Amino acid sequence: MLALSIAISIGLSLIVLPIAYLVRYVFDEVIPAGDIRLLVLAGVAVFLLSLVNSGLTLWTQYVTLKITKGAIQRFRDELLKRVFTFSRAYYSETDRKKLHANIVQDTHRLDNMSHALITRFLPALTISIALSGVLIYLNWFLFLTLTIIVPFLFLVSRSMGKVVRQRIRAFHRSFETFSKGMMFVLETLDLTKIQSAEQFEINRQRKHLEDLRLTSESMAWLNTAFNSINSVMTALSSVIILIASGIAIAAGSMTIGGLVSFYVIVSLLKNHLKTISTSILKIIAGNESLTTLFAILRTREPKPYTGRKQIPFGGTITLDSVYFQYNEHPLLQDINIDINPNTTVALVGPNGAGKSTIINLILGFYRPQKGQLYADDHPYNDLDIAHLRRYVGVVMQDPILFSGTIIENITYGSPDLDFQEVICAAELATAHEFIQQLPQKYETFVGENGVLLSGGQRQRIAIARALLRQPRLLILDEPTNHLDATAVRQLMINLKHLDNPPATLIISHDKDIVRNAQRIYVLQDGHVVKSHKQEA
Repeated sequence: MLALSIAISIGLSLIVLPIAYLVRYVFDEVIPAGDIRLLVLAGVAVFLLSLVNSGLTLWTQYVTLKITKGAIQRFRDELLKRVFTFSRAYYSETDRKKLHANIVQDTHRLDNMSHALITRFLPALTISIALSGVLIYLNWFLFLTLTIIVPFLFLVSRSMGKVVRQRIRAFHRSFETFSKGMMFVLETLDLTKIQSAEQFEINRQRKHLEDLRLTSESMAWLNTAFNSINSVMTALSSVIILIASGIAIAAGSMTIGGLVSFYVIVSLLKNHLKTISTSILKIIAGNESLTTLFAILRTREPKPYTGRKQIPFGGTITLDSVYFQYNEHPLLQDINIDINPNTTVALVGPNGAGKSTIINLILGFYRPQKGQLYADDHPYNDLDIAHLRRYVGVVMQDPILFSGTIIENITYGSPDLDFQEVICAAELATAHEFIQQLPQKYETFVGENGVLLSGGQRQRIAIARALLRQPRLLILDEPTNHLDATAVRQLMINLKHLDNPPATLIISHDKDIVRNAQRIYVLQDGHVVKSHKQEA
């Protein structure tokens, strides 16, 4: 990509040489001779060469844009895939709003940098070098005179470089804080109003806005100062050329045509130097973002399991002498649990006993420090856990719904299933009846986080989503948080009437719900203190 851009830029710069020759020829030969016909032909030739130059430049921009945008898309794709490789523990300790800001904003800055670097900076730099060669060929003494400002430019760039990086870094951090703050405001609107904390939150976010204003103002001012210095240098170069060329013409060592052609090339060179200077800040900003993004890609968060074996999971899960601790705090000790196909297992216990941790272990989000988990007698160590999860349906006590329609939420992850299958899953989940009563039925919009539905309706939709994939293991975490006992019992009856009912794990405090379980495990302080079988 870089080689192509540079090669085309060299080709574009070669077109300038005949233009310079034609300009000098016109002023030294054609105009003094009064040959109007030749003057017109020379003018047409210069126009055609300029047209070719513009056409090639436009084509180059198109090609490089296609390449750079494709590269940025692949980079974002890598980041997207990387997000799904991080462990549950990583996200428990990571500021997700900051991570969101990094991925969205820094890839945008990287996109700007790649555009500035590939389509503007490198072509302009290549053409500037080539034009400098043309200027040396036209009048080496005048060109050397012009280069006396180069050391000054170098000193200015070097002294400003560190300041630019510092202010860009400060602006990026301020923008991240602003983005996080606004996301927090939108996510906690209800909490803010319930707490009558509107003014408190406004005052808190104003501090972020003030910091963003200051850092943005500082960076913008630095950009203005940088451009002003470049303008002064451009004016100085014009004065130097004027004085030096005037002396040369007076001494008879340079013709008017030579001066005009030199000025034409210098004008082109100035435009490209301006492009270079305006691209530098974007490149510096993009480099800061690239450092942040590479830090994300280089994060080595070990997966709990790395096995690749895929099995047609039948529904048997075994926890054998499982011990698990988090941050040196033991959560589970010597846990032995068996879940078998076509049976209902209940896990009861007070808050903080470790019930949710057991769910996370079964899903492979965490790995126990001691003991082992088995799926159909296959150790988790050997299994492709992501493949295993396809056979597991999970309904958490706070069901997750996204902004969309009911059918979009039910079919999430399985959009190509037949609509009749969706209806069957909704009927099993006791959701179909209330959905049919809605004005738009399955196309009803649920609102952000399902806010337009009741808690029980959200729970039923989440259960329908879990059942749509016909799981071999169904996990219901505190189903009576949003459903009454009658609705849960009806759900269990519906599941029993299936030709091949799944194994079901129910987490609940409700004794009426767990009464029909074939086995009940009582969990307390990270231990199974009681385990007994019941008649179905």
